[in-house]
Amino acid sequence: MAAATVAPRFVFGFRPDVADNVAYTDEGAIVYAAGHNVVIYSSDTRQQKLIPGALESEGITALCVSANKKLLAVAERSEKAMVTVYDLQTLKRRKVLVAADSKEYTSLAFSADGKMLLAQGGAPEWNLVLWVWEKSKVAASIKTTNQQSSPLHN
Repeated sequence: MAAATVAPRFVFGFRPDVADNVAYTDEGAIVYAAGHNVVIYSSDTRQQKLIPGALESEGITALCVSANKKLLAVAERSEKAMVTVYDLQTLKRRKVLVAADSKEYTSLAFSADGKMLLAQGGAPEWNLVLWVWEKSKVAASIKTTNQQSSPLHN
């Protein structure tokens, strides 16, 4: 007998503790984190597309959509911090970037051309890492300090 699987069709809620937690896609859909999922909600069709978080992660910490609205970066807290880059057209995973020196990333930003990804590591290291994400290569890394004043990062 085949094993039955359960897959969510709709996810309700919103994670206010995720950095840059709401963004638009090129088709006017809204991207946001809810629970352990990234939701892409189309107000035109009233449908959701879901990207589940990695099984080994402890939760989503940051989101970022590229300037051309074709890429989505999702940071997740784990034993080793990870950032997954998705193609927003196909929702396929393009790359998984893993850092050995941080447990989480608190903020993400794509370069204007979408070829590089900047990730701010969390406590206690506070490493700022610049990735050439298509090659999974760290271009630069520097230790920073926590100067954030947002109530979400206390």
